[in-house]
Amino acid sequence: MKKVELMEMVSGVRTAVPVSVDCVYESNGLLKRNNPYVNAVKSGTISGMIGVDYTVAVNNQLGREDKELDFFAQPHAWMVPAERNLGKNGKNDDGKRYIAIKVQSASPAVYTLDGVDVTAQVKPFVPLKKAPATQDALEQKVIWRTVCLNSIKTVRMLGAVHTISE
Repeated sequence: MKKVELMEMVSGVRTAVPVSVDCVYESNGLLKRNNPYVNAVKSGTISGMIGVDYTVAVNNQLGREDKELDFFAQPHAWMVPAERNLGKNGKNDDGKRYIAIKVQSASPAVYTLDGVDVTAQVKPFVPLKKAPATQDALEQKVIWRTVCLNSIKTVRMLGAVHTISE
């Protein structure tokens, strides 16, 4: 499947749909640190839901925890809507498209450098992720990831497995 076809498939989703994606990312988080692994490549698998509204997801979780449904999401810091279920960089539109995934599970990230696993060596340089302060009332945080379609190598969705090509 070509990336254009993936964009069409994702933008055609009209309801919440389970998805699992295998990704290979540029390790941008490693660039700001003085480290010898700045060129390491990050890979991993994310499983979750697309076509989900963030405000609704957080309020659903508040409801499951018998808390007041008073959450309203602020606009995304850099992503703005493009096609349905897809976003683009609103500050610097480089033509890339992004998909928001409500994460159910994710494999631990694996970092490789020149084909060698350097995950253990890279760990001290990886920035810690934290839940937004807007979710402080939640016991079970709603995890949201914005994945660049260019990073997706395999997608499992709608009963099929698709390998993504240029």
